Amino acid sequence: MYSEAALAHDDGATAPVADAEAPVTNVANSASASGDARKRRGPAFFAPLRGASFRRLLLGQTVSRFGDQFYFVAIPWLVLRAGGGPAALSAVVGASAVTLGIFTLAGGVLADRYGPRALMLGADLARLVIMGGLAALAILSTPPFWALIAISAALGIGGGLFYPASGAMIPYLVPEEDRQAANSFDQITMQTGNFVGPSVAGVLLTVTQLAFGFALDAVSFLISVVTLFAIRMPSRQAAASDQAQMQTKADATDATQAKGKSGLASLIEAVRYLRATPFLFTLLGLSLLGNFSANGLFEVGMPLLLKDMVGLAEGPRAMGFVIGGFGLGSIIGAVAAGVASRIPHKPLVAIIVLVPVATLMGFAPFAGAVLPLAGVFAVMGVLLALSNVLFITVIQRLIPMEMMGRMMSLTMLGSFAGTPLSIFVYGAAATIVPSVAWLFVAGASLFGFACLLALTRKVIWQTA
Repeated sequence: MYSEAALAHDDGATAPVADAEAPVTNVANSASASGDARKRRGPAFFAPLRGASFRRLLLGQTVSRFGDQFYFVAIPWLVLRAGGGPAALSAVVGASAVTLGIFTLAGGVLADRYGPRALMLGADLARLVIMGGLAALAILSTPPFWALIAISAALGIGGGLFYPASGAMIPYLVPEEDRQAANSFDQITMQTGNFVGPSVAGVLLTVTQLAFGFALDAVSFLISVVTLFAIRMPSRQAAASDQAQMQTKADATDATQAKGKSGLASLIEAVRYLRATPFLFTLLGLSLLGNFSANGLFEVGMPLLLKDMVGLAEGPRAMGFVIGGFGLGSIIGAVAAGVASRIPHKPLVAIIVLVPVATLMGFAPFAGAVLPLAGVFAVMGVLLALSNVLFITVIQRLIPMEMMGRMMSLTMLGSFAGTPLSIFVYGAAATIVPSVAWLFVAGASLFGFACLLALTRKVIWQTA
């Protein structure tokens, strides 16, 4: 159950794409030339790093994701220290999740129409302004809950526009045979932020103001904007030739006509493709169920668990340590997925490695202390990162290049729709259950059911 942003809050080509820094010509090469190119690239795991534009994308997103961790650590404690309880916490973080889910569909359409790089630039510029405004408010005073909800909702809009475009970027910059390694590097940058960012944020925000975290996140968005400006994108037709070995005139005409369609018509076209692709349609439903069962625990349950465990004063440090453990495990899982690029039956393997995650989720509230809890989350990180890389690679192989943005938005919908529902349900449940542990047990049971249900789907076994 693929999730673009697990705990943060996530092809059929044979010919290599030319490096985005060079003029894009003669993209469809012969089989022997392709073999020679692989030899020149050296170890397959590092092959994507030859492209300067891919390196710039990684650099900008690494910094931006590191900055995001300061926001993720600071915002729940800003709400709790202002006197808010589970309902207020779920309202603030849920506002972002709702708008993110709604605008994800628009983001996919706009990414296909204007290009993923342009949409990522616009979204990050907007989030730079919003985060800077939040930092200023937090410096001057404690923002009222209505302001935090409004800011959170605005950030969700920016994320909804950004994430489908971000998911569509790698197929433009990296040839199909290197995409699993490229997706592995993308996960490594994300989880490096999860590993380093929360630990650093927890320590700094414990001894400084929470506003400092928002200011650093704003700076990270600025760096992302600069690196995106420096990326040179290949043409849509050149990238698409990697997807189908050769782009015919009819294909080019279809792509031009698709670009001229209305947003609604473009989205309907993508939905029809989704319904006609059994694996993608099945994965969407399973992702919705899996993310509903887990993400509310991470967004609402974990701060409440740590509040009971260590108190408000030490909460940010403990939360940073636990998320850091998750990030370290995720780095290991992403590297393993990138190195093992020839794993057969990727969807089946991806589901099987998720089964133990359900047990770990249920055990988490009984870990007893912050260190063992971080260990539990580290193991979960290994398994979830490995699963995510495998799923993303298969998804990219099944999606036509001309609708990459729209289809990425639809495949992400399971996460972005399941998350707000999960946050509000867990927030409401936290006000009535006798212990936070009950939330983890319930979530673990539902997540385990989703995994077992996935294993009964024939398409999971049949898709390579």
